[in-house]
Amino acid sequence: MAWIDDRIWCHPKLVSIPDNAFRVYVNSIAYSSGMGLGGHLDPGQQKLVGSTTRIRATLVARGLWDENGDGRAIDIHDWKEHNEKRDERRRKDRERKKAARESAGTSAGRSPGYSRGTSAGTAHVDG
Repeated sequence: MAWIDDRIWCHPKLVSIPDNAFRVYVNSIAYSSGMGLGGHLDPGQQKLVGSTTRIRATLVARGLWDENGDGRAIDIHDWKEHNEKRDERRRKDRERKKAARESAGTSAGRSPGYSRGTSAGTAHVDG
């Protein structure tokens, strides 16, 4: 789960926004963190976290989301300032685990016990 400051409820940028915009903002942080998006959400992802045109406009106007050049995608404001070290640590951890799997003779996405769909025998079910 994404880490969110325990004082978020009283942050000056957030105290007077509508409840649904607050929820979308928190959802966007959690979703971006969980999916490794680096604070960037395309229009489909914005919709997935509950955003509407009105909520998007509210979050951009309050400086919580930044428009991302193309006018459609957004970046969560100050994402890198607060999350860059953690994101980099996670990236390096994924790379280390992948290298360990490859050196152990298994490929990414397959467990060591993976079979190619054949079995040495037939299953027996009592009943």
